[in-house]
Amino acid sequence: MFRQELKVVIAMTALIFSCQSQAIAISSLFEVADVNTHLADIQVINNDGKDMFINLEMSKVHYIEGEKVEEKLNKDNVQDWTFRVSPSQMILKPGERKTIRMLNDCDEYCEFPEDQVYAVSVTPVPYSEGKKSAVAVAFGYKVYFIDPASEVKVDYDLKRISKDKISFENRSNTMLNAVLNLCTKDFNSDCIYEYRLLPNSKREFKLPLKSQEESTLKFSVINANEVVHERVTL
Repeated sequence: MFRQELKVVIAMTALIFSCQSQAIAISSLFEVADVNTHLADIQVINNDGKDMFINLEMSKVHYIEGEKVEEKLNKDNVQDWTFRVSPSQMILKPGERKTIRMLNDCDEYCEFPEDQVYAVSVTPVPYSEGKKSAVAVAFGYKVYFIDPASEVKVDYDLKRISKDKISFENRSNTMLNAVLNLCTKDFNSDCIYEYRLLPNSKREFKLPLKSQEESTLKFSVINANEVVHERVTL
């Protein structure tokens, strides 16, 4: 029950955040590929009063010695990529909603030693009389797509280093999410806090004010497709 309610809260939080834009809204900022089809869909809606040209750019995300590196898809490396989005460009009329499909077209080579992580930058540009604006670029989003590791190997360190801060190191081959539940009654987005790390990365996170005087904190550590689900008390 906890895991199911937690998934709903996390999805609601992403949706609330995505709807803050004045130009477009995104249904999700983080998607995990289906284990069989290796695809995931998001929806984009134009909530502005004018037509919007939507451009999508793709990058592969790596963590090298703890530093995030994004390798952009371009004409020089396109033959090496299996990831794609469809459509890659679109025009949305005011109030119009369309689906973007993200696909890791790996065919028979779908055994991954670690999570395959891609970023899709969704950038809207005002569009009128058949032309994109040369100067106006509206606020956009970056959506992350994860195709999880075939065999998950978990290795991480989560510790409280002060009353207001935790240190989280992920040495696993999969993304890990340390979830702090401070809900006293119903689950909602105001009492669930997420600390997400891709493989081979380490960060310090500031704790919410309401948790700083607590002597112990209980976290749920899960990976993208929930193969991993562990409880940690700090």
